[in-house]
Amino acid sequence: MSAKDSGLTGRLHSISATGCQRRERRINYTYTVQNTAPSIPSPRLKTVFKNRRATFDLRVRCMYKLCIMDITPHIPQVAKSLLNLETALERLTDALAHRSVTANIDGATERFGIRRACEAYSAIDYEMDDEIGDSVVCLGVIGAPSDVVKRALAVNAAKAALKTLFAPLQRVRIRVPVKGSATTAIPALRVILRHIQRSDLNVNAAYRKIPILTRPPATVTYTLANTRNVYRKTVDDVAAMLSNVSSPAAIADRERLSTLDRRITHLALVRYRYQNIRANILYARLDPKGRGRIQISAELPLIYATGRHPLLPEVHFPVEANDALKPERRRQSKLEPQLFLQSLPVYRYRVE
Repeated sequence: MSAKDSGLTGRLHSISATGCQRRERRINYTYTVQNTAPSIPSPRLKTVFKNRRATFDLRVRCMYKLCIMDITPHIPQVAKSLLNLETALERLTDALAHRSVTANIDGATERFGIRRACEAYSAIDYEMDDEIGDSVVCLGVIGAPSDVVKRALAVNAAKAALKTLFAPLQRVRIRVPVKGSATTAIPALRVILRHIQRSDLNVNAAYRKIPILTRPPATVTYTLANTRNVYRKTVDDVAAMLSNVSSPAAIADRERLSTLDRRITHLALVRYRYQNIRANILYARLDPKGRGRIQISAELPLIYATGRHPLLPEVHFPVEANDALKPERRRQSKLEPQLFLQSLPVYRYRVE
């Protein structure tokens, strides 16, 4: 016991009982205030805690790529990049339409082949009946003077600059109000395109470069390959995908999953098929890298510099044969040929 407490105790014993009670109440009140006063946070502590909490919320939002960002500085950059690309495309199509060029376009005569090629090069916007992700495909070979090829190189440079600017904005999602629901998360790029009234921009078509050959080709052979993506999913994952769908087909699929043999634990989810178009090119002479034969992806017409002595290449376009007449593949698929579900492209694996 300290000297202060000893003296206080002596004073309490020396006064009357009433005064003692009053003094005790006063002492108890004072003691309580002295112990609770330090627990009240100061304004500075409140500010520090508020800043820490804001920083934590920001990190969590960025982790899931749902962050609140200011898109105002990106709007003029996106608009300028699109303008540069459209200007380069306009200069290229103008040169192709007014210069002496040779064209061999699939399904078109030489007169209308240049028009089809120009329309394919400039098709970076969705049409009314286009599906999301679809792009115009035009197969062919164009021989042009060197200055026209330089304009094609300028188009590819503008496409590369546009992709460098657009790609980070596609990976970041921000929430916007949607009619019928609270909010939904969409890429920040789509929000910016809405601001500049370019919602119909086909980003995949804008990224797609023009295939330019460094040497005149002797032979060009196109090949088509149907490709699909197969994902191995558990039965529970497929059931979770159907849980939020209330269509009659989804209800029937949920019942079918419940009656599935318990020994079957995985199913195959097959995404859409797409055509992988390749051009097998045989050069008339070796290119700067010493190659005489290359294979490239070519969904747009090939373009090359004709030179002083132009030679028309031999072009072989793909022929769509009847599937019934095609030879059977030696490698048997691991999936059953019939769909297992109706509302989702889900197949069962073959029983070995």
